Amino acid sequence: MTENRLLRIGEFARASWLSIKALRAYHEMGLLVPAEVDPRTGYRSYSGAQLIDAAIIRRLRQMDVPLESVRAVLDARDPAVTQKVLAEHAALLEGRLDALRRTIDDLYLAVDSPDAHTPVHRRHEQPRTVLTCGGIVREDEFETFLVRSRALLHDATRATGTIVAGAFGGCYPPPRDDDAQDVLAFLPVENAVLLPVAFRSAGVQVSELPATDVAVLIHVGGYDALEDSYRTLGEWVAANGTPADMPVRELYVVGEAETQIPDEYRTEICWPITPDPDK
Repeated sequence: MTENRLLRIGEFARASWLSIKALRAYHEMGLLVPAEVDPRTGYRSYSGAQLIDAAIIRRLRQMDVPLESVRAVLDARDPAVTQKVLAEHAALLEGRLDALRRTIDDLYLAVDSPDAHTPVHRRHEQPRTVLTCGGIVREDEFETFLVRSRALLHDATRATGTIVAGAFGGCYPPPRDDDAQDVLAFLPVENAVLLPVAFRSAGVQVSELPATDVAVLIHVGGYDALEDSYRTLGEWVAANGTPADMPVRELYVVGEAETQIPDEYRTEICWPITPDPDK
C-alpha cells in the first residue's frame, strides 16, 4: 500500500485554491493548522484530508461569512450548525442589502434635491502659527488619534503659557495607497514658543499653516456622515473652483471636548482652492 504523503504548503495552496498568505494566516489563528511543521525550517505541510476543511473555509469566506462563524462550523462538523450559521449570515446580508438600498435612494435624492441648509462659501485663511503633531492613521483609529492629539497640544500650551488662538483641527492630504491617512493635528496659538523636551519627544512641533483661499462647508452632526459633506464640497469645488495643492483642513469648532452629543458637533471642512481671479 502506498503511504499518503503530506503536501507542502505550495502544493496544498495549489490544490485548495487558497493563497500561501491565507494559509499562513489561518494557521496563526488556529483555523487550519498544518498536519506538520518542520521544527528546523518552519515549513508547513498538510494532509490530503485537510483539503475538505480548506474547501469549507474558502466557500464560506467567498460568502463573507465571519471567521468566527467559519470556526464554529469547523469545530462542530454538524450540518445543523452549518445551516444555522448560513441562515444567520443570510439574514445579516439581507439587512445590509436593505441598508444599501436606502443609502442609494438617499444619494439619488441628494442629487435631485441638493440640501440648501449646507451652503458652501469661499474664505481667505490668514497664515497661522500652530502647534502640531502628526501620524499615519487608519479609519478605526481616527477618534482615538484626535482625542489624544488635542489633549497633547493643549497640555503643551499650558506648559508654555501659550494662548490658544483658534479651534483645534487637522490637515488631511490625499489618502495613502494602503487605506491609511496621513494626519497633521494642529492647534493655533498666538506666537511661536520654545517647547519643553518632553513635548518635542512626543512629536509636538511649532509650525505655520500657510495662507490660502478655501471653500468651506460646515458639517453639523456626528462624524459618521462626514463623507456626505465631503461629497457635497467636492462637487462644489469641481464646479466652481480649482483645488490648490494643499491638504484639506478640518476645524473642530464644536467637538467631543465641548459636548457629548454628536448631533451638536460642528466641523468646518476647508478645501484649499486657488484665488478667485475676479476678486
